[in-house]
Amino acid sequence: MGKKRDRNGKERKGRGKQRAPTAKERKQLEKDRKMATGFLRDREKTGQLIEAAMQKADRNRGVLEKVWNDLMTLFRLVRAWVTREYTEVPWKTLLWILGAIVYFVNPFDVIPDFIPVFGYVDDAAVIAFVINSVRNDVEDFKDWEQSKG
Repeated sequence: MGKKRDRNGKERKGRGKQRAPTAKERKQLEKDRKMATGFLRDREKTGQLIEAAMQKADRNRGVLEKVWNDLMTLFRLVRAWVTREYTEVPWKTLLWILGAIVYFVNPFDVIPDFIPVFGYVDDAAVIAFVINSVRNDVEDFKDWEQSKG
């Protein structure tokens, strides 16, 4: 099996083994992805979603430790898209990312967030799944960030 490479032929590092989302989590993510379409049509509304998600993430940083860096990258990517600073991200990728963020913000997803310890397990799985699904586009964004200096 060959090494994964980005669009420019640069080798990509793999992630540790992560739990895949369950069928229920994937079904909820698909609903949230459809809801994300509405956010893509309204950049101001999308900006508000990112702010709410960042506040929730800050309050729950400890339980999100394994996906923290990836989650922050998703927030930065969407924020850069909202401000039209970064526009090279495919529409489909934005749908996946915003679907994951809507899922994360929703306190009553597959495992409600108020359940101690387990409430964020599904959120972390969905975030990891989406990151892995759009890895090349996220890496392109990170390359763009680095090129800005």
